[in-house]
Amino acid sequence: MCPECRTRLEEWDRTRGGDPHAYVTDTLRCPGCELISQERDHVPQDRSGYGVKIQLVARDQYEQRP
Repeated sequence: MCPECRTRLEEWDRTRGGDPHAYVTDTLRCPGCELISQERDHVPQDRSGYGVKIQLVARDQYEQRP
């Protein structure tokens, strides 16, 4: 199984019962991933940014933090 796309080679290979057109691509824009990418632009690229993780927190939970 390919670690990136999670398909198996035999799914694409006609000689192994597959189809070279077994899958089609689809594009999706996730607003959450977009927000994380935008925030990542603000993380320093030097040592001060090492280990910085960006996560999404529901607004109502964030506003309830002490």
